[in-house]
Amino acid sequence: MNNRAAESWDREVDVIVMGAGAAGMTAAIVSKNEGLVPLVLEKTDQVGGTTAWSVGMMWFVDSTPMQAAGFKDSPDKARQYFAATVGDTVDRSLQEAYISQGRVALDYMLRHSELEVAAVEYPDYSPELAGGMFGRAHAPIEFDARKLGPNFRNLRAPLPAFAPFGGMMLDLVDLLHFLSFTRSARSFVHVSKRLARYAVDRVNHHRGTRLVGGNALAGRLYKTMLDQKIDVWLQASATRLIMDDGKVIGAEVTRDGRKIRVRARRGIVIATGGYPGNQAMRREHSRQPTVELGLGLPSNVGEGLRLGESVGGRMDHNARDTGYYVPMSLFPDKAGNMQPWGHFMLDRPKPGFIAVGKDGNRFTNEAASYHAFTLGMFDAGAIPAYLIADAATVKKYGIGVILPGSLSLRRHEKAGYLFSGRTLGELASRIGVDPKGLARSVERNNRFAKTGVDEDFGKGSSAYNRYKGDPTHGPNPCLGPIEKGSFYAVKLMPGDFGTSRGLVTGPHGEVLDDHGRPIRGLYACGNDMNSPVGGHYIGAGITLGPALTFGYLAAMALARNDATEKPVNPELASPAEPNVKLA
Repeated sequence: MNNRAAESWDREVDVIVMGAGAAGMTAAIVSKNEGLVPLVLEKTDQVGGTTAWSVGMMWFVDSTPMQAAGFKDSPDKARQYFAATVGDTVDRSLQEAYISQGRVALDYMLRHSELEVAAVEYPDYSPELAGGMFGRAHAPIEFDARKLGPNFRNLRAPLPAFAPFGGMMLDLVDLLHFLSFTRSARSFVHVSKRLARYAVDRVNHHRGTRLVGGNALAGRLYKTMLDQKIDVWLQASATRLIMDDGKVIGAEVTRDGRKIRVRARRGIVIATGGYPGNQAMRREHSRQPTVELGLGLPSNVGEGLRLGESVGGRMDHNARDTGYYVPMSLFPDKAGNMQPWGHFMLDRPKPGFIAVGKDGNRFTNEAASYHAFTLGMFDAGAIPAYLIADAATVKKYGIGVILPGSLSLRRHEKAGYLFSGRTLGELASRIGVDPKGLARSVERNNRFAKTGVDEDFGKGSSAYNRYKGDPTHGPNPCLGPIEKGSFYAVKLMPGDFGTSRGLVTGPHGEVLDDHGRPIRGLYACGNDMNSPVGGHYIGAGITLGPALTFGYLAAMALARNDATEKPVNPELASPAEPNVKLA
């Protein structure tokens, strides 16, 4: 490194981490715990990334929490499951790193951070395949945001759908209690406690302080960064990577309207969350027709990927599927803006629902995972598709944004979200599907509901299907009749909640060049690295599990570097300003 370059640094650290989602915060926490000085660059004015909008599940193999909960797993069992679901679409070393090191990364974070998780009795998405099982999904334990103090405002709020009443977070248990609080004394007490806590919160805070799901995960990681005094620059982003003798040694950063040159003595970790907000990259990399709806952060536009490519990195093109898909409907919010709603599990798998295309025919298993269901839409050309149910089913289970027992269906019809017809023919006319096809699909569904066997697509035939169905309904918890009008429909379009095509990396997250050689000093993790499951969605938490795993592995690799470089200017090596910029 020449003297001119050495004299031009405005700040020096060991590691620059680009992005403050789960992957980036993990890399920063591990770096600091291993004795390095990290600097986190977050382009927005809040930490948490898309993690804060998610349900927070993480997928790990044979972890300590799994063992404590009594789940019997092993790396060999997981390898069988990978072989059955992922196959050879992903380099074996990447698969092996995730299978064997994921539990190591989780243990490390449980020891050295505020992270707390529970292994839950939730199925892999293909539990009937070799190696599939229940228990690999890990949920973050709820978190009290009051522990963040004034920095709570710097944590990204959840999606409004996960926090009704202006910011009261609900998990699945809460939701079930809310749906039955007028019929159950136990539920009434549970709901009353939640509402009382929220009422107190709103006196002193901008939203509820009881965090669950992805917000709890992000909050716990952020609390650790605050405790460790990790420097975070909000509204700061890297615009250029600086190289010397083939090694990434720093970055040019835009912050507060000025450019700053930051030296990274060990290297840089790219964790900017992929490209869900970049329609041009979606058209370049995604399935056709391009998926335009998403629950990913709009500010994640792929700048980390482009920076990686600018110094010799390359995008992975092995996987056919480049996003984590979910069917979505669009509903108008109070301001009249159309918002996406992900149909994850609350309606499709339940008895009494079918999905049809324009020809009125069913095209896939409605109780399949959201990713598999959306692939079914693509494969059948069922874009848009329509979710169909009768009045009794909608009243019992709700549909889309409409909760069970809702008394205000008419306003959803007026808003153009819900379609209805007194007869199936009338409904078919209003949604533009073939009435004969719809009548035939309903007739077959009703016959299957009686026998309990879906002869067309096997709805309710797997443990995953049945888990998502209604256990009180028989003979099949996922099959129910569509019999009496009025009949209802909601329009479905393909969407995603993140992209899975990223920079090609090695098993420690090291970014590789066209010849498969590591670019010294450059790592990627989260949705900026090539998916260790090749874009397949094999279980709940298959984005955040790798995010923590490879954030940890990248940081440990940087910590192990036998780097003997000293600060060029010792005065720049320690921060002279607060840990974060307060909102």
